[in-house]
Amino acid sequence: MDEIEHALEERKKLREVYNTIADCWSHLKATPWPEVKAFAQECKGTVLDIGCGNGRNLIPFLEKGMQCIGFDFSRSMVREAKKFLAKKGFRAYLIVADVLELPFKAKQFDAILFSRALHHLPTSTLRVKTLKQVKQLLRPEGKILISVWRRYYPRFIQDYLANIFEKKFEFGDTYKKWTYVGKVYKRFFHLYSKEEFKEELTKSGLRVSKLYSDDSTLIAFCAQS
Repeated sequence: MDEIEHALEERKKLREVYNTIADCWSHLKATPWPEVKAFAQECKGTVLDIGCGNGRNLIPFLEKGMQCIGFDFSRSMVREAKKFLAKKGFRAYLIVADVLELPFKAKQFDAILFSRALHHLPTSTLRVKTLKQVKQLLRPEGKILISVWRRYYPRFIQDYLANIFEKKFEFGDTYKKWTYVGKVYKRFFHLYSKEEFKEELTKSGLRVSKLYSDDSTLIAFCAQS
């Protein structure tokens, strides 16, 4: 199995995990991330949420009356998103799709949210390719918020050491465990250094206007270069 096939197989396994744990995951994730709230204040028009999960990060945009589109590669997550937003009194256009096969035309969105999903893609080559394709969806004055997990966040160290000898793709790759109905599931993550994150953004042709970290996350506000 070559690297591309291996990466796609890892992606398939991750989808199966999220299809299984979606309801449990959604119950623990109820509010938008702080940087998403800040980003929403700067945006207008149409927003796309890539890897939308249960849709919680769309709330600040929906509250502004923006047109919101979200997608996730997990059918179960999209189902949870529809239920979650309906309970909040909101409605967005939600579909099952994969960022590796984007179903949208170029220059279709004023804002894109790519929150804590890029790090699920194996290999820097695949991540940069994906970022280049995502960039094409932005309108000329569009903005994009991208966030990924930070490599040396203490909560991740135990996971990292626990599977350090398992075959992976690159330094920084790890598996995080999620226990559901008595069974343990593994989810692939690539944990970033700040320099590595900035390098991939630059290679993709995105212009970074702001890049910073909180305890667990690297956060970048970007636009077309």
